[in-house]
Amino acid sequence: MTQPSFLSRRDVLAAGTLAALGALSGSAAAQSPWPSKPITIVVPFSPGSATDTSARLIAEKLGPRLNVPVIVDNKPGASGTIGSQFAARAQPDGYTLILTSSSTHSATPALFRKLSFDPTGDFVHVIRIATIPMMLVVRSEAPYRQLQDLVEASRTKPLAYAYGSPTSQIAGATFNRLTGGDANAVPYKSQPPAVTDLLGGQVDYLFADLSVVTSFMQAGRLRGLAFTGKTRAKGFPAVPTLEELGHQNFDLVVWVGVAVPAKTPDAITQRLNHEVAAILREPDVLQRLESLGMQVAPNTLAEHADFTQAQRRIWTQRAIDARIEPQ
Repeated sequence: MTQPSFLSRRDVLAAGTLAALGALSGSAAAQSPWPSKPITIVVPFSPGSATDTSARLIAEKLGPRLNVPVIVDNKPGASGTIGSQFAARAQPDGYTLILTSSSTHSATPALFRKLSFDPTGDFVHVIRIATIPMMLVVRSEAPYRQLQDLVEASRTKPLAYAYGSPTSQIAGATFNRLTGGDANAVPYKSQPPAVTDLLGGQVDYLFADLSVVTSFMQAGRLRGLAFTGKTRAKGFPAVPTLEELGHQNFDLVVWVGVAVPAKTPDAITQRLNHEVAAILREPDVLQRLESLGMQVAPNTLAEHADFTQAQRRIWTQRAIDARIEPQ
């Protein structure tokens, strides 16, 4: 026969004390100040892209301001959707950030029939870092001295254009529709490998973020034929805008920003907005981003929420106009 088990008064008091200590410990852990451990910034593209460059600048400055390490984690693939899905599913505790862009959070809804994340609903869009006009480039040895040379060539024989991001894909398709040219689209995981194949002659031209091709243009390895900004690029004043060349409806401009998973506490998102905005006011950061063709443009949380919603509508319409079939 099993004997009944009895607890002494001392046992009961000891158990109560341990329970109380456990509750206090849990409460203290729940209330530990943010941040108290390393922060990760997910970049959904390969190293060398505009988002990667922005992320590394922000990480370098944000770590000391928050007194914790800030790590950049590149997760490229599937037009940025792999890294974006990862960030969308992360804990909303302020320890996972993502470098967003018009590619991943404006254009993807128009290019995929089913997305594994909602570019607006699954995130709190914290702040815009910059806008980045695109440059249409060819390799320096190509016979295309000006844009019309490329347009005429594309009307007589099929050319091939590379794209390493959803925005680059939509830009190329939009350009073909406006000019009546014929070109085959060649996809890449990100823009840097697309540039590599352009330099190697595997493709004929590319719409790329100015930040990605600046160094190659400065070195004379790539030639710019047209710029998508409203005014000419400061570093390349000899390259005309598409608008100057008669393409009035081509106004695509990419952007990069910072976001966190939905339901991240307001206090954390407000703090991040404040800290990143302060970083973007630092002269060396401004100089570095502007040297890469980025136009620094921070905004408030409310402004950035409205901006990302509007950009999603704009890029979706551009894809529809270019007759791009979602995959």
